[in-house]
Amino acid sequence: MVERLSEIIASYKEAIIRDTQRLIAFESVYEKSERKDQPFGAAIAAALDCSLEIAADLGFRTRNVDGYMGEVDFGTDGKKIGIIAHIDVVPAGEGWSYPPFEGRVVEGKLYGRGASDDKGPLVASLYAMKAIKDSGLPIKNHVRLLIGCDEESGMRCIQYYLDKEEQPWGGFSPDGEFPVIFGEKGIYRFRCDSTWADTKVRGRFSLIKIEGGTRANVVPESATAVLSGNEKLFELAQKELAQFDHEDRLALSRDGDQLVIKVRGQSAHASMPWQGINANNLLLNFLRRLPLAPAAVEQYIYSLADLFADGYQGTNLGIACSDEIFGELTLSLGVLQADSQGGSASFDLRYPNLDQREQLWQKIAAACASRSLTVTLEQDKPGLYVPQDSPMIQCLLKAYHKVSGRQDEPITIGGGTYCRTLNNFVAYGPVFPGQKQVAHERDEYISIDDLMLCAEIYTQALYSLLQI
Repeated sequence: MVERLSEIIASYKEAIIRDTQRLIAFESVYEKSERKDQPFGAAIAAALDCSLEIAADLGFRTRNVDGYMGEVDFGTDGKKIGIIAHIDVVPAGEGWSYPPFEGRVVEGKLYGRGASDDKGPLVASLYAMKAIKDSGLPIKNHVRLLIGCDEESGMRCIQYYLDKEEQPWGGFSPDGEFPVIFGEKGIYRFRCDSTWADTKVRGRFSLIKIEGGTRANVVPESATAVLSGNEKLFELAQKELAQFDHEDRLALSRDGDQLVIKVRGQSAHASMPWQGINANNLLLNFLRRLPLAPAAVEQYIYSLADLFADGYQGTNLGIACSDEIFGELTLSLGVLQADSQGGSASFDLRYPNLDQREQLWQKIAAACASRSLTVTLEQDKPGLYVPQDSPMIQCLLKAYHKVSGRQDEPITIGGGTYCRTLNNFVAYGPVFPGQKQVAHERDEYISIDDLMLCAEIYTQALYSLLQI
């Protein structure tokens, strides 16, 4: 390792903080757009422009690839070493201690949506490139940093890019965990829909609306149902609530002939649902205790509750499984919506048995069909596996061990990164072993010390890859 590089990257501390704050200031959440140059909305386009401006000011060649991807290049010789990060974020949600799009530093922590996923690591990677450039040290290869715009909503950006450009020889994404991730679970995202006519039935609640969650890949922290009924039905709901084990996470209120049910969960990344409390599951399990109308509404709600609301392992669905490399299957009901005309439920499923993906989907489809649920597969992301003894992983692992002073071994995750769309790419930080994953949660942050440690690790790892 080159001590000079460590000294250089340390000198960039204030600039790294400043530029991370600049990017956090953009509420770069996906929006539908008709503009060809802004395929994912104006805010993401503006954030991409800002990131490329930062890179250009650091002395790199840049290119905006039709609003789908940004390129930042250093060098021209040898192998093309890749880094891929993303500028888009999930919605902030409510209940933040500090403004989510400000980038405030409090007690050594930089708060904001995207601080750890993925704007802080993106900036750390840019300055790793700058440290190597400014060092004047000899390199055999060259590097291209790719800045994606749709990682959180389908990765259409990387698919568009790969249709036009040749991918790098290999590289890493600063969008996972250390020491290095050699495997990612497969991901299915699917939707269960139903429609019905707006009819009222005496002695049963009529559904007015249900709203729960914001994204399929976020464990929902809140859900609300509004029902119409009479006095006897309200009394029944209160009685059922008293017998329902909800740990004070459900509350009922009355507004005329409407019953409002509010559920308070706890958000988490869908790849780690055990870290959260799924508000949609709680709501479905409570609604399962009430008489609903019309019959199609009751069948839909009861079926969702029976098949999906028993936890996060897919037990009732008949798909629970695990293996030694990837751990257990996880399932999360991220978005639940319904009104007097129909309903929709969106799920995020992460599976460990990569060679059984087709059989798994057949089981899901069959289980839904048995309960008259219309199921639609929206995203199919096969998993990732790179042998631990590959030169890429060994190079990254050596840099991590040297800089951090730790001897952690490579891991697998349930999260899905860009790496599964590329050959010879693996995720590499920014979360360190033992740390809680705060991406997609309220009060997302990255500590300044960790951000700088990431920057040093990326610098040393990238320099090694440029010699490979």
